[in-house]
Amino acid sequence: MKYLNKTKLVAAFGSVALAATLSAPANAAIVLGGADGWEVSYGGFVNLFYTQSDWDYGAGGNEDSAHLNEGLLPAFHTLTVKTPEINGLKGTGQITFAPDSSGTKGKNLEKGGAEIDMREVFFNVEGDFGTISAGRTLALYQRQAILKDYTLFGVGASAGADTGGTSLGRIGFGYVYPDFRTRFTYKTPDINGFVLEVGIFDPDETAPGGLFGAGHTQETDTPQFQAEATYNTAFEGGNFNAWASFIWQEMEIVGVDDVELFGYNVGVDINMGGFNLMGSYYDGEAIGTIFLQDLGAFGCTATTCQEADNDGYIIQGAYTFNGTTKVGVSYGESTQDSNAAFGISGYENELWSVGVYHDVNSWLKVVAEYNDQTSQFGNISDISLGGFIFWLLFCCLFVLWGFFWSVY
Repeated sequence: MKYLNKTKLVAAFGSVALAATLSAPANAAIVLGGADGWEVSYGGFVNLFYTQSDWDYGAGGNEDSAHLNEGLLPAFHTLTVKTPEINGLKGTGQITFAPDSSGTKGKNLEKGGAEIDMREVFFNVEGDFGTISAGRTLALYQRQAILKDYTLFGVGASAGADTGGTSLGRIGFGYVYPDFRTRFTYKTPDINGFVLEVGIFDPDETAPGGLFGAGHTQETDTPQFQAEATYNTAFEGGNFNAWASFIWQEMEIVGVDDVELFGYNVGVDINMGGFNLMGSYYDGEAIGTIFLQDLGAFGCTATTCQEADNDGYIIQGAYTFNGTTKVGVSYGESTQDSNAAFGISGYENELWSVGVYHDVNSWLKVVAEYNDQTSQFGNISDISLGGFIFWLLFCCLFVLWGFFWSVY
């Protein structure tokens, strides 16, 4: 979609180092031993897809495109340090950066999507009381929706026929992108399958649409609040997971009015034998369609502001053969109600996706997807073929120290 701002997309789309640990093939690890309880691990993955797409633009015209591009995920490189347990406390520090494996067509010497994005810089302190976390990582609101999205390890919706950087997956077609956000959070211990995490986040400041556009100052004197509750239980032959997440923020458009951002997301994920069924629904005001507060999620006149109504959902089902080959189909949509008096545009984005996701071994995944997306900007259908290579290395600090000492 040429209408999307690719500078912003390249900087923020893709996701989730956490998802690699949840969904990557198992046993991709080399253990070098340990001493004194210190542990260092380095993990990551690289992916690339060939995509053949047919674009029918809503404003008229069409385009066929062959493109080599990464999927919803960029490449990931994650360094994690875990401390020994001392006086009942354990610590974890993590840094993740995400380079792109693809660029725009005709980018020449410009990066055009072939960039590095710092996704995670955080630390955790864990004890019997739960976990306190500080720094930047994936936010809580709609986190489960993106982590359980089949297109996470695929392509999903496209951001442009010739663009670089990541694709959209179901971002804007079933959920709003959680983003990697700076925060302080507290997470309870697991209580019979129930876990609650709450936190304060750096607030968003976004210019309104409507009469004033970007001409008025935005002010946030309170943090953004997010929370997520999850429940997990196992039964014979399967497991059940449910979640609910929440977001709230207030922002002042100086000299005009306050804007209140509010949203919730609920969902369930059921596995039984080789079958999986997942459903997710979100609703709110001024939360946006792709990013938080994007695409005119609120607008202002000379005297007052109005929040847009946003909602969306995903439903998906799959069967996994022999524990290695998942065949899945999913549908999702995101909508925003229009309000012309306040410069708020209406959006209705829909995406059908059918995919085959096969783990060749512990470090190689191959993927084939067909996607059909519709919005007021047009209809795009595409076929994508590609894959991932994963790695995960464990060692202890004394091993690294001995290596560097011997080199010195």
